[in-house]
Amino acid sequence: MGQHVSVTIPRWIDVNGVKNFRDIGGWPLKDGSGYIRERIVFRCGHLVNITQEGINTLKRLNVIAAFDFRSDPEIERQGMAPEIPGLTRYASAMFSKADYSPAALASRWKGYFEGPLGFPKVYNIILEKAKEQYRKIFLHMLEHHSNESTKSLIIHCTAGKDRTGVFVMLLLGLCGVDEEIISQEYALSNLGYWESEEELEKKSILIGTSIENMRMVMSAP
Repeated sequence: MGQHVSVTIPRWIDVNGVKNFRDIGGWPLKDGSGYIRERIVFRCGHLVNITQEGINTLKRLNVIAAFDFRSDPEIERQGMAPEIPGLTRYASAMFSKADYSPAALASRWKGYFEGPLGFPKVYNIILEKAKEQYRKIFLHMLEHHSNESTKSLIIHCTAGKDRTGVFVMLLLGLCGVDEEIISQEYALSNLGYWESEEELEKKSILIGTSIENMRMVMSAP
């Protein structure tokens, strides 16, 4: 079995009003014994702007839970997603309000500014901060998403790239997916998430850096 292919399923799903929404299932296991089960775990950016059409899509996908890694300052700025019948939102912030001060952001994001060699520094911080939240998701999956279940869940942060990406890397790695394929899945966020120049400029001013650095922060190198 080749290591650079996946089950032929629509990986990108158009959930109206949501960026970067995709299925993490379908990737092959490196020992050749099978594939990651599809239509169980989805990753994406925040759900704040989801439309009724998008909500209907989530219902068709049998989504019963959304684990939201956003912290209070992000929620204050972006807002909350609308209530969706049958779907429970689990507040799963791993960073405190103090972690989102301009000074704290600038310090933590120095790794992003260093490019591909610096991203792992930030991801190690995320992994350390997120241990309890990630544990809760694994326990939820064991309880509600057995082999017989047809229910699904969403993992998301603001962009669905970093905090979400680290969880997905961990999940796929524990399931036995090859590291190169995990990297390939991670890099798909370059296609699924973007921010306007206006928003990038606002963020660059907030933490005192260049727009070029902010573009690097938004990338998945």
